[in-house]
Formats: sequence, structure tokens, C-alpha cells
Amino acid sequence: MPTLEIKINSMYPPGQQGGTRAYASATIDGCFAVRGIKVVEGGRDGLFVSMPSRKTVDGYKEVCFPVTAEFRSQLHNAVMDAYQQALTMAQAPPAQQEAAGEEAPQEGQQMAGM
Repeated sequence: MPTLEIKINSMYPPGQQGGTRAYASATIDGCFAVRGIKVVEGGRDGLFVSMPSRKTVDGYKEVCFPVTAEFRSQLHNAVMDAYQQALTMAQAPPAQQEAAGEEAPQEGQQMAGM
């Protein structure tokens, strides 16, 4: 399986940005980057990963590249794990965040760079 590096670029509290909870980027095997991955709240299972899309004349279309079901599952799990870790860090007391080298986010401020 390819190696994945996932970076959570920004996070939003519930109720902001529609149902989008976070934006992420994935680097596959250190040579292929996918930007604009979203962690979205909704659906029957709660949170899900939405791949990048662009607007066309007919509506929105997912930006496609061929992947196996196994890789898509690996990518989904890696993004969700990174999101949960970033969420845990954002909710940690400020003393723990400073110890981990993170700055404490301000109330209502967009959390970025996680």
C-alpha cells in the first residue's frame, strides 16, 4: 500500500461553513498531492470524507482519478484519524497545546495549520 501523509489545513466548529468540519491535504508516496479534501458532517453515518470537486455547467463534479476500493478506504481512514487527532489537540487545555508546540485557538476563530 502507498504511504499517506495527511495534513488538516483548517477546521470549523459545527454550524459554520455549512456541513464542512475540516479541509485536508493528502500526499501519496511523497510525490502526488490531493488538496481540497473535506471532512463533512451529515449523512446517515455522521462524518464522511468528500473528495475535491469542481463546478461545471451541469452542477458539481468530483475530480476523479482511478483508485481501488482498498486505497479509498485507506485514504478515508487516514483523513478521519488525522481529523480526530487535530480535534483532540484543539480541545486540549492550553497548557498541553503549548507543550506540544501548538498555539491555543481563540473562541470562534478558525483553527488552521493542524
